This record gives sequence, structure tokens and C-alpha cells, in this order.
Amino acid sequence: MMSFTLEELARMIGGEPSVRPGPAITGIRPLEYARPSDITYVVSQQFLDKLPASSAGAVILPSGLDPGDLPHIRSRNPEADYARLTAVYYPYADETPAVSPRADVHPDASLGKGVHVGPFAVIGKAATIGDRCVIGAHTVIGEGVSIGEGTRIFPNVSVYRGVTIGKRVIIHSGAVIGSDGFGFCRDVDERGLPVNVKKYHSGTVEIGDDVEIGALVAIDRALSGVTRIGRDVKLDNLVQVAHNVEIGDSTVIASQVGIAGSSSVGKYGLIGGQAGIRDHVSVGDGVILATRVGIYRNVPAGSIMAGSVPAMPRHVFLRAQTLFKKLPEMMDRIRKLEKYISFNRKDIQ
Repeated sequence: MMSFTLEELARMIGGEPSVRPGPAITGIRPLEYARPSDITYVVSQQFLDKLPASSAGAVILPSGLDPGDLPHIRSRNPEADYARLTAVYYPYADETPAVSPRADVHPDASLGKGVHVGPFAVIGKAATIGDRCVIGAHTVIGEGVSIGEGTRIFPNVSVYRGVTIGKRVIIHSGAVIGSDGFGFCRDVDERGLPVNVKKYHSGTVEIGDDVEIGALVAIDRALSGVTRIGRDVKLDNLVQVAHNVEIGDSTVIASQVGIAGSSSVGKYGLIGGQAGIRDHVSVGDGVILATRVGIYRNVPAGSIMAGSVPAMPRHVFLRAQTLFKKLPEMMDRIRKLEKYISFNRKDIQ
């Protein structure tokens, strides 16, 4: 069991420990789950009011909040520092550097130092696996794939030929990287009936450093050129990224989002669950898309978009929502006005 003093934890996150040292800290949990040997965190007075009901032995909190006698660490960003300490207490289990005898590694593949390859994994010709990578059981790494050091790929992932994956990437089970994009065109056969003609994809996928890709994510290879996922991008489960899409650094995308072909999403964005972006659309840097928003046109940098179909600036959406509740009353008033106008016109005639 890991155990640290409050002062040791404060040094790890660059915080300021209280004079009172408190117990040895063996875990880190949210308020409602914390035990006497755990440290927790609060970010505002709202959560500080719930602190007395918690069993936590210490707390991370910002300046200006008073935890009473509870041992604490002052932090610039308590939630971010809480997240950093979860990696200290609850990291992924270390995998023994070894290649399972039941794995199939092509003789022309290159494996770095300290690599773990699980049973029934397949590593193709000319693939390059960086130092300290973990390749889970039943994962398939295609021909010519390049994977940077420290990357962890969980079981049952498929990485198609020629894909490039950066350093310290995490890819969860069931993800498919580099499959063909949804590229077809319509023609007619000899009977004049519609047929779909497949466009074979010659491009690839490039994934930057420190990316995390959730379970069952699909990232399609480019028709030609590159489908690109920038550094520090986080994709939730069940996200679909189509061919030739580009996603900028540090953007976070929630579950069930679909981004159609040849669209781009800028840096530092936040995209809510079930949002959809049509093809050949540009979404600027720092854009926030609310849940289930539909994007059909370019979105300028810094915009906050809400509503379903079509999306609109948030302030317009909020006004529309307010008016929506008043529509029956407004309709009654309009009918009365129409009757009044019609009656007065008869008087004039």
C-alpha cells in the first residue's frame, strides 16, 4: 500500500501543506467516498459545506476557503492536482516486459526495450514499437505501423497498416484505427438502377503524443493524405472520426460524437455528447459545442454553440428557448390582434 505524508504530496503537486501534518495518506477519493486515510478535494464553498460529512483525513483546496482543523494542501487548481495524484495512487498495473509465446510478431517488426506483447496479439511486417509499450492480448498492429514509446494499447484493438501513433498514447479496447473511410459515389448499372462504387483509401492516420482514445472509437484513414489527431486530444467511447478529419491539440470530445469527412476541429475545444459535425466544415479554436448540437456551417473560434438542428449561437438559442414556452400565449395574443385589426377595418369601410 502506498503511503505519503501531506508534505510529500504537496511537493509532488507544488502546493502548500498545512502546519498540521495529519495522517499518512494511503489513497485519494472524492468527498463522498473518502476514508480517514484518504485525501480529497473541494473547489468552492458549495463543496466545502459538504466537507464535514466526509470521512477524509485531508483535503486539497484553493486559497480563501477555510477547512477548519482538517489537514490540507493549498492548490492553484485543486481538481487538476487531485487528478495528478490519482496517477500516483492508482496507476495502471505494470506489465512484465516480455513477448507472449502465443503472440505472432513478424520477423521484420522492430520492438523497443521493455515492451510487453500479450497473448494472441499480432504485430505485422515492418511495424515499429517504441520502448516500454504495452500491446494487449488479441490486438492487431498492421504492416508498417509506428508506435511511440510509453504507449499502452488495451486488448482487442485493431490498428491498420501505415498508421502513426505518438508517445504515451492510451487506446482502449475495441478501438479501430485506420479503417477505410465511408467513401462511395453513386452510379447506375446496365439496368439504370443506382449502385454504390467504393473509393479505396490510400491515406493514413497520424495520432499525436499524449492522446487518449476510448473504447470502440473508430478513426478512419484518409482518402488521400492524413486523418490527424493532435497532441493531448481526448476521445470518449464511441466517437467516430471520418476520413481526412483534423482535430487540434488538447480538444476533448465526449461520447457518440460523429465528425464527417474532411472537417476540421481546432485546438482546445470541448464537444458534448452526441454532437454531429457535417463534412467539409471548419470549427475554430476554443469552440464549445453543447450536447447534441448539429454543425452545418463553419464555426468561428471561441464560439459557444447550443441547440440541436440547426445549431445557433448560445445567446440566440437561450432566447429561443425562453420564447418557446410563451408560444401558446403569444399565439392567443396574435389571434386577438388579428380579430381587432379585422374588426377595425370593417368599421373604416
